[in-house]
Amino acid sequence: MKLGQLMVMATCLITAGAAWAESTVYITPYLGYSLSNSVTDESGIKINTDNDAHYALGLETDLYNGRAGLFVSHQPHSVENFGDGSFTYTHFQSSLRFETFERLDTYFGASMGATIVDADWTDSDLFFSAGLQGGAEYHLTDNLFLVFEARWLANLIDSDSIANCTLPTGTESCNIKIDSKWLSQFQTNVGITFSF
Repeated sequence: MKLGQLMVMATCLITAGAAWAESTVYITPYLGYSLSNSVTDESGIKINTDNDAHYALGLETDLYNGRAGLFVSHQPHSVENFGDGSFTYTHFQSSLRFETFERLDTYFGASMGATIVDADWTDSDLFFSAGLQGGAEYHLTDNLFLVFEARWLANLIDSDSIANCTLPTGTESCNIKIDSKWLSQFQTNVGITFSF
């Protein structure tokens, strides 16, 4: 793992530990499915990231009428002619919560952070990213909740990113310059929240 990736994760964990020292803590493991848009190079060639399953973890604490904390999501992916790789989102997030029914809360929030990219199609491995999320949380017990969630996550891909590819013939390689500004992903998540 690269030094920059370790620094991002360590900073997030230290900040989270200080915030949660005396508050209720919510831990939510998720499973989900990601849908991705494509990135276009300056010649009009599209780099299509496959839709794929992902797993994620949310760590939050109460903050006024909502919650704040961390969201980490890891998604392996494959891109035609570019090979396999992954996206790992590490975001600070916050949300407002609403008691919609007796045992059902809904929420809406935003997140911001970085995406660690392990992919052959870019020479950068860390991108700024942000997102919006919304969902519903059903109270199974006082400390156990079932969560259904949708997220939009956007990665800022700067125009200096260079992609290396292998042409379909398999005998030639190419370099393309990415001209798109944003790579968007939509996630659907199902999770179980434990509070203590």
